[in-house]
Amino acid sequence: MVWDLIIAGGGPAGATCARRAAQLGLDVLLIEKQNHPRRKACGGGLTPRVGDALDLDFSPVVEREQGGLRLFSPSGLAVTEKRAELTGYLVRREDFDHLLLKKAEEAGATVLEGITVLDVIETSSGVDVVTDDKTYTARLLVGADGVNSTVARRTQLKPRWRDDEICLCIEASVPMDSSDIERIFAIPDSSGRVFIEIYFGALRHGYAWAFPKREEISLGIGVLVSELEDLRGVWKRFVASFEDRYGVRVDLSNTTAARVPLKGPIKNTVTKRVMLVGDAGGFVSPATGEGIYYAIETGRLAAEVSKEILSGAEGMTTQTYQQRWRRAFGKDLDVANFLAGMMFHSIENMEAVCRMAHDDPVMRSHTFEMITGAVTYKESRNRLIKRMLRKHLGTAVKMVL
Repeated sequence: MVWDLIIAGGGPAGATCARRAAQLGLDVLLIEKQNHPRRKACGGGLTPRVGDALDLDFSPVVEREQGGLRLFSPSGLAVTEKRAELTGYLVRREDFDHLLLKKAEEAGATVLEGITVLDVIETSSGVDVVTDDKTYTARLLVGADGVNSTVARRTQLKPRWRDDEICLCIEASVPMDSSDIERIFAIPDSSGRVFIEIYFGALRHGYAWAFPKREEISLGIGVLVSELEDLRGVWKRFVASFEDRYGVRVDLSNTTAARVPLKGPIKNTVTKRVMLVGDAGGFVSPATGEGIYYAIETGRLAAEVSKEILSGAEGMTTQTYQQRWRRAFGKDLDVANFLAGMMFHSIENMEAVCRMAHDDPVMRSHTFEMITGAVTYKESRNRLIKRMLRKHLGTAVKMVL
């Protein structure tokens, strides 16, 4: 059988692509190397725009609703911002990803789990996808197989990531009594919503986090590999400081590590018959490390372009996918790279960002909206720079020197 579309990878990007393509009437095969639900190293924070992008009910897997942020500077200064409105969702990735994969199946996609893609061979008429099971053939292929993408390597779209393009994360899913979670994270008078916590300064060009769920918390730390220095030691010190701050003991038995692309999308994400989506194409915010929104949006775009190509629409090629994601958010991710370079340039810059947010309610609001994805990065940059030039000129000059 020749499939219309094969998708390698069953995370949010692949599952969204499979579901949308099936809804559009394509014969879709999704190949996933693991069996879901599976552990995924991720904080599990979803911005409100993820909810806007998904045309399905994911409330059954929402563990907590976010309504605020605690930001800690390198020196330990705490910056707190809360909102009356919902500012995010907190999920366990194993549950969220499994839900999206099941929805793809319900839409008509064929899903094969526990099968590993080994090679990709483009021909004049299609794409052969070689797995440890058999070889499958399709007219088009979407690579949604993450940062270690076999599709990206075998097509030479991204043979390897440089150290200054990739982040290494350590993340632990820590069981905790709900009473302790509410004591530490609950926002008073907010109908059960919680703070998330972000810690700057443990390492240059990186941060640590604490995200609460229903009966566990996600503790993690990540840093660019090019800035890597004693990550395990820093991780242990961060965990110890969290324990001391809140009077809890942290069980690290469920700890894992992962790599995350952190320099924005790669320059070219397509060949004649292949498109890369999600982490495989580098679609992660350099400023915050958030990638689920871009995974969903690139998955949807690739599905819709696939349908148009296979329907014979005039002028439609995989380059159309490249053009559409660039138009949708390519420039905004370039701005995110600028913001990341400014914030994470040094420990001093991280401290300056936090102190401005602490002392200036307007800066605090702008910083909060950037981190939670409430506005575009372009708008965040313009707001932050405008405020810094008006009220914090000396600090701004120091940060860019």
